[in-house]
Amino acid sequence: MNVENLERALAEIGLHGMVEVRGSLAVLRIEDEAALADDDLRTRAMDAAERNGFTHLALEVVDADRRAPVHRD
Repeated sequence: MNVENLERALAEIGLHGMVEVRGSLAVLRIEDEAALADDDLRTRAMDAAERNGFTHLALEVVDADRRAPVHRD
């Protein structure tokens, strides 16, 4: 599994973000959820993940303005 190559491949198709790895799952954290409406783009993103050794790809939309901090003791 190659995270750097996956991030590069996703950026080439317009999905800019950070990829986190959880086993064979790649989680792409992005801020622009508009791209998620495009079926072809989602298919191309999954193909990129599979080419880089991942079995699954999750997309997490991150909005720093709407996220509340988590307080821990």
